[in-house]
Formats: sequence, structure tokens, C-alpha cells
Amino acid sequence: MTGPTSTASTVSGSIFDRLRADILGDTLHAGDPLPSERALAEELGCNRHAVREAVKRLQQAGLVEVAQGGATRVRDWRATGGLDLLTQLTGATADGTVDPNLAVAVLPGVLEMRACIGTDVAGRAAERADADTLLALPGHLAAVTACAPDDLAARETAYAHLWTTLVDGAQNLAYRLAFNSLVAGVGAIGAPALALLADELRDDDGHVALVDAVVRRDAPAAEIAARALLTTVPSED
Repeated sequence: MTGPTSTASTVSGSIFDRLRADILGDTLHAGDPLPSERALAEELGCNRHAVREAVKRLQQAGLVEVAQGGATRVRDWRATGGLDLLTQLTGATADGTVDPNLAVAVLPGVLEMRACIGTDVAGRAAERADADTLLALPGHLAAVTACAPDDLAARETAYAHLWTTLVDGAQNLAYRLAFNSLVAGVGAIGAPALALLADELRDDDGHVALVDAVVRRDAPAAEIAARALLTTVPSED
């Protein structure tokens, strides 16, 4: 059953989504004041407690600065935000759907960072991965190549498992957390990301070269294979 607390939480969440979308979509700019609690409550037809909770969440996300006795102002999230904002940038509309313009604008930077991290991950996995990780990689490779070339969703899922194993093999917690954010960001974008990654997901020779180099503990070859795979140029339709 839905009680008063869950209902209030839902209202607060909707307000948070609405204001977050306005901030990340640059409808509200750095330094702009948020409307007062009273004004927001009247505009949105809710109580001030729900507004207060939403603003608290925005503050926790680093999107606004709350001044005692003064206006709550939008922060410059490009200067203060972290990787956790990637998933919010790719799904920043108030109704939870993806803003296609914002998502497409963010995607090239996400993929560029992914290529840089992935290249280093491959080399470090070749150097650091334990025996169990190395034994697991051929199975993940087989799962990728077993998918039909046009079944991009299935390939992406299997490919993500392969890279999860590689990142864990690199034994770098910072890379693991960054990887989580990058995967979530690409996943939130959905179809546009899959379309851009189609040739990479179908590149079985590249997948084989990467896994082979890591299993042989050839770090330079693993880095070259990862760089080639992660910077695959999409074919022209």
C-alpha cells in the first residue's frame, strides 16, 4: 500500500527531477536563485515540506548552494560535479526520459574518456589480473561472439561483462567506480549509444585480440588492442 510518507517522497522526487532538469539543461544557470519554497509549492501544487526535501537532494547532489537566511542559488555543476552526474545528464528530464539533445551532446565525451580509461585498464589487467580472472576472460569473449551481429543489445550486455572482468582484473578501485558511471551513462542514452557503438560491438577480431593479449600478459599489445577497439570509427550508412 502507498502511505503518506511514500506519497510525499514521490512528490519530492518529481520536484527534484524537474529542478535538476532545469539546472542540467541550463534553463537555470550558475548563480541563478531558485524560486522560494512558497513560490514552488504554489506553482507545483504541493506542500513546502516536499519542496524542502527536493532542495535538500539538489544540495546533496552539488547542484545548489543553500545560504542561511538567503536565496538558494544554482551552482556551476561543471566546476563542482563528479562522474555521478553522467547518468543524470543523460536522463535529466523531469519525467525520467532521456533528453536526446543533451544525451547526444554528452556521448562523445563519455566515449572519449571510456577509450582512455579502457586502454590503461587493458594494460594493467594484463599485468595484474589473477589466474581466475584470466581463466574467465575466454568465456566472456565466447559469450560476445556467440551473439548475432545484429543483436546489439545482447552483444552490449555480454561486452559489458567482459569489460567488468577486465576492470576488476586491473585492480584499481578508482577505475572501477569510473567504469560504473561510464556504463550507466552509456546505458541511459540507449539507442543512440548502441547505434554509435555498433561496429565496435560487432568487431569480433578486435575482441579476440584484446582478450588474447591480456591472457598472454602482454600489456603493450593489450593497450594497442583496447585502443583500436574502443576508437572504432562508425561506418557510414
